[in-house]
Amino acid sequence: MSDTTQFRVLDFDCPTCASTVERALSNVDGVQHVEVHYATGRVEIEYDDSVADPDAFAQTIENQGYTPQPA
Repeated sequence: MSDTTQFRVLDFDCPTCASTVERALSNVDGVQHVEVHYATGRVEIEYDDSVADPDAFAQTIENQGYTPQPA
């Protein structure tokens, strides 16, 4: 079943930072769609909840050097 979660990432320095996070999240198993908005720091992830969970998304964002916060 499909679910959606959101994070806020307030430490993006540039649009390339947002693209890096978007690309990394797109590669997580179970992710169906990712939208990262540089200007607002909003990250929205649509995923298959039988395959992925939001903890993996937060860890992926952290692995890219950014601090995710619940939206």
